[in-house]
Amino acid sequence: MSCRLLLPLLSYPDPTPKSGLAYAFELVSKLQGDVTALVHEVDIAEIQNVLADVLIDVTGMVAAAERKSRSNARELLDEANRLAASFGLRLELQPVRSRPEAAADVISVASRTFDYSLLVATSQSDAQLGIFEAVLFGSGGPSLVLPTAETTASFDTAAVAWDGTRAAARALRDAIPVLKLFVRTILLTVDDDKAIDPISVAGAESLLRGHEIDTSRSTVAAGGVSIGDALQQAAIDRGAGLLVMGAYGHNRFREWILGGATRTVLLNCRLPLLMSH
Repeated sequence: MSCRLLLPLLSYPDPTPKSGLAYAFELVSKLQGDVTALVHEVDIAEIQNVLADVLIDVTGMVAAAERKSRSNARELLDEANRLAASFGLRLELQPVRSRPEAAADVISVASRTFDYSLLVATSQSDAQLGIFEAVLFGSGGPSLVLPTAETTASFDTAAVAWDGTRAAARALRDAIPVLKLFVRTILLTVDDDKAIDPISVAGAESLLRGHEIDTSRSTVAAGGVSIGDALQQAAIDRGAGLLVMGAYGHNRFREWILGGATRTVLLNCRLPLLMSH
């Protein structure tokens, strides 16, 4: 297959971890895709406060932050170029400068014209979480969320979290081109959370098999832990190299608020995730 993937490289305040980039480029290579690196640098507004500048050197702090952003961006781009060359991929560059608070909207809008977004997790980062949230709910397409830990891509087994909801269905359909790269796919259902219509489970299996994807079913007992943690652990226990799941949230005053399971996996990403809303 051939597809277009967007790789946002964040430079400030929490730079994209370079350790997670190798998997991103290996996946692009497997998909025979084209990757565009959106390199984001911060452009911080001047502070028009003479007293604050005298007391704490606000101008100097702004200049230091922008220098750090430029330095991080250069390092990330160098690593991206190195990895693209090692996998024989052509890397397109899309440099962007914006206010830090505008980064989420800028990246979300840019992601709307790509097949997939590649998001490398940064543990416990509020800035990252806001950007991931904006892309998941604002891009109109699927995102591949990759763990920070350096890992080799495994294309033996994939897992799909299924609960019969619209978000799960969207993620399942969006994942089909990627699932075809794997030898087998396991459909995971949590049996001690909420009732899942068995007809929908059978329908999901039928959809996958209709695309010639070897599919089996497995149930998961959450056992009192969060659904997000239970699903990740179940996928890992079954040797999965990818977990497909819906991205859940609710709209409060025109801003998306992450659902519990979605927030859990984004803050503690333990294996590659394909998520759609």
